[in-house]
Amino acid sequence: MMHPVIKIVSLIILTVFVTQGRWLTLLLSTIFLLPYYLQHSELWLSAIKMLLRLKWFFLSIFVIYFFYTPQLSSTDINSIASLLMSLSERSMTGLLRIAVLIIIIFAVNIFIKTTRKEDILSALLWIFSPLNFFNLNIDRMLLRAILTLEYIEELSLRLSCYKQEYQKKSPKIIDSDTTLIHRFKQKKTAFFHLVEHSSIILHDILNEANNTSGKMYTITCLSAPSVTQLFFPLLLCFSLYLTL
Repeated sequence: MMHPVIKIVSLIILTVFVTQGRWLTLLLSTIFLLPYYLQHSELWLSAIKMLLRLKWFFLSIFVIYFFYTPQLSSTDINSIASLLMSLSERSMTGLLRIAVLIIIIFAVNIFIKTTRKEDILSALLWIFSPLNFFNLNIDRMLLRAILTLEYIEELSLRLSCYKQEYQKKSPKIIDSDTTLIHRFKQKKTAFFHLVEHSSIILHDILNEANNTSGKMYTITCLSAPSVTQLFFPLLLCFSLYLTL
């Protein structure tokens, strides 16, 4: 089993190189991630859910890169061939940025689903322990991390419950005469209503977090990772560096 510290370091290395690399870097990153998804089929469901939640964000990235890529603004489009080349380059630029985010999402999904929250906090304590020499309060930083993780889960749970209640109160009406524009307006109204209520829930959760007192947390101290596991982030770093 991989040490939590090695997981965090590997995730950071993968994220840095993927954001700076090209298609070859993404291909190699996919090769590194694919065995985990082949061994744990349940990871696919959570990863796909995360991607579906970001579908409109991906679409906005594609539109922005397609229409506002500055280095392609002076491309000669007098001929059909040059026009098709320009459209292809603009599309590939946006698709590359989307692919980078997808790789990062799949990597983060593996880390979250295969690492306990207690192990994440213990690994952070191990990583940031050298900062004690600079008189920084590491315990306070970890406490903030614990509260953040707890209340993010609480926010997600409350929003999910509220969304289910809202759907029950306003059942879908199937009408053949309903136009596409009318359905879009209904979706927009429901979305803005959810966003408005989300701010109320977030405000309540932040008040609860500020008033939290007398709660005890226990974090176990991790031992140093084995020498053999140290080779994995080194191999990952060296392999991805060759693709740049």
